[in-house]
Amino acid sequence: MASGAAGASPLAWRYAGFWIRFGARFIDGLIFMVPTLIFLAMVMPNLIRARGQAPVNPSAMFAGPGFIAFFAVFFLAGGCYEILMLKYHSGTLGKMACGLKVIRSDGSSLSWGVCFGRYFMWNVVTSGIPYINSVLMLVSSIMLGVDNEKRALHDRICDTRVIYKQSIA
Repeated sequence: MASGAAGASPLAWRYAGFWIRFGARFIDGLIFMVPTLIFLAMVMPNLIRARGQAPVNPSAMFAGPGFIAFFAVFFLAGGCYEILMLKYHSGTLGKMACGLKVIRSDGSSLSWGVCFGRYFMWNVVTSGIPYINSVLMLVSSIMLGVDNEKRALHDRICDTRVIYKQSIA
């Protein structure tokens, strides 16, 4: 077992349910959206002014290399945030604010591969694939609700648990 979970047994862990994990994701969304909205508020007037010189197709404003670059940077920043926070703090800022921690099923800390796997499974597979994401998110939410260890799809695949920090003594 890792040093943070020494002496703690899976029987003593309090698993985090759907709503507290939803709250943690909501906090993470706010943390990410505020800087993004500030950035867009600074950039959009210049884009509109530059496009004002020529006739503009409104849908063309959200296409092209600029938008793709913005999306790629946003995606990479989200990946770095989540993977690094999981690796070094066992949870994102939202999880830490809610008093949660992500651990392996044996109580050990997360490896780089597990951190990347959780990010990939949640952000790319479960919520990133159009049309399939609604089914996978529903299935994942149902799994989280009925499982006695409150594991969602990405927890099952990566063999992780989301627990309350107080349950580790």
